[in-house]
Amino acid sequence: MTTWWDKHWHGVLEPEHQAGHASTNPELSHVGGFNPYGDSYARYGDGSKFAGGISHSGSSIVVDHHTLRINARKAYHDVPQARAIVDRFADIVVDTGLQIQPTPDYQLLGLSAEAAEGWAERVGRRFDLWMGSKDCFRSGAMTGYQAQRMYQIFQQRDNDIFVRLHYSGEGHLQSNLQFSFIDPSQIRGDAYTSTSGFNGDISDGIERDDAGREVSFKVWVKNKNGQYEDKNIDAVGATSGRRLMLHGFSPEYAGQGRGYSRLGHALQEFQNITDFSLAVLNKAINQSNIAMFTESKDERDAPNPFDGITGKAGPASTQFGSNPLPSGDAKNVTDESVMPVEYSSVPGANIGTPGSVGVFNLQGNSTLKAFPNSSPADSFDTFVDSFFSYISASMSMPIEIVLMKFGNNYAASRGTLILFWRIAWIWRHEMDADFLTPVFELWLAEEIAAGRESAPGWSDPRLRAAWLAHDLIGSPVPNIDDVKSAKANKMNLEINATTFDRAASDTNGSNGKSNRSKLMREVKEWQQMPWVVAK
Repeated sequence: MTTWWDKHWHGVLEPEHQAGHASTNPELSHVGGFNPYGDSYARYGDGSKFAGGISHSGSSIVVDHHTLRINARKAYHDVPQARAIVDRFADIVVDTGLQIQPTPDYQLLGLSAEAAEGWAERVGRRFDLWMGSKDCFRSGAMTGYQAQRMYQIFQQRDNDIFVRLHYSGEGHLQSNLQFSFIDPSQIRGDAYTSTSGFNGDISDGIERDDAGREVSFKVWVKNKNGQYEDKNIDAVGATSGRRLMLHGFSPEYAGQGRGYSRLGHALQEFQNITDFSLAVLNKAINQSNIAMFTESKDERDAPNPFDGITGKAGPASTQFGSNPLPSGDAKNVTDESVMPVEYSSVPGANIGTPGSVGVFNLQGNSTLKAFPNSSPADSFDTFVDSFFSYISASMSMPIEIVLMKFGNNYAASRGTLILFWRIAWIWRHEMDADFLTPVFELWLAEEIAAGRESAPGWSDPRLRAAWLAHDLIGSPVPNIDDVKSAKANKMNLEINATTFDRAASDTNGSNGKSNRSKLMREVKEWQQMPWVVAK
């Protein structure tokens, strides 16, 4: 089945890219039931549903990650439900940004707890300042925390994220390290990725070694002459040994080498929602143009009020149309009187405007009746939300979260929030593993090399891991009822089920130690707690 986006954006692949899709590998001649590299290649693995596509036997699954990504992006821009899911993940997973709070393993490093805590506070604050500035982004277009949101949109919409790492010696920058994003469509090769992990004649734009590790990336860039050309970027610099590229995606198969959109499985369903919505809206608009119609009170047919105006034999059309023909008994017929009548629209009474049609000069025994509204507008939300709930569930997002609409039941609403917060933390750790931790490591390595920080034993992988240990600080679960949440925190502290620092973080994302330090200064200024009544 051809998707809605295929019909409107046919041939989304550039001719130069299309030419690189052919394959002569006999093992791939009929994967999943038909040839993905023949005339139908643009329809294979692109999110459309097709006969035999789900149940047909095949040696492996080949996914057209490029077309799937382009179709998912069209859905993101054209279908409100698709955009809502993607943006809601970014809103909740990232919020205003995830902070790295270093927690070096002081016992393994042979440090005192106080020394490790001091190091962690200083390094964490400096990294936060760097991420909060636009110095960290190559073009200066966004801060590191804004980039986190963009990363998460890439993650949910494309599921294929490429981060380019740059090293600059410019003295006005906080760090030598900077990063930027490379659009996944710029990583050029065959548009297909296989779940079997074969390389053969298929190249997905990434060169790998025998262990499957990424070695280099084939990037499509525009030169000074405005022409596109391929440029090879190594994963690690051959001379410097510095990391030059990061590639993050969430795999679903063992042999998967490129990510494909998380919206891919529901592209056809998004099309169905769009088609249904447009049909309902158009029907409602069209029906609103007709305010009433005639209904006969006897057995005679209801008269057509437009007879004689638009009918072929009607007097108005023959006598005052584009070719006037006066009746036989007409008097005072002149050349001027038989000139065609020029029509002009009446301001404010266009027939395409709702309620603009009037009916006059009804015959006897006829009456006007209000035109019935048969469009399912009243049940529109119920049907669309019910249909959409299955799509949102397949993305691990409750329908209440994506619609931002909760019921009056406190327990059910809080349960929904907590359930999704567990999902949000999964994606926070995904982003941490593929983006935040590598960037933190590279930033810290540059600081150590510049002599601004010290981490004894850094060259030892085990000790380096101990220095890099950290917690992620993100937005807490929203409090539906602050009083109940505060009581729960107090009870958990009393039974040692949490810490003051964790309670502060979970309540409003603040730092417990900073809170205590500031409170001590404020209490000294007040001499006593402000809510204590002096006797």
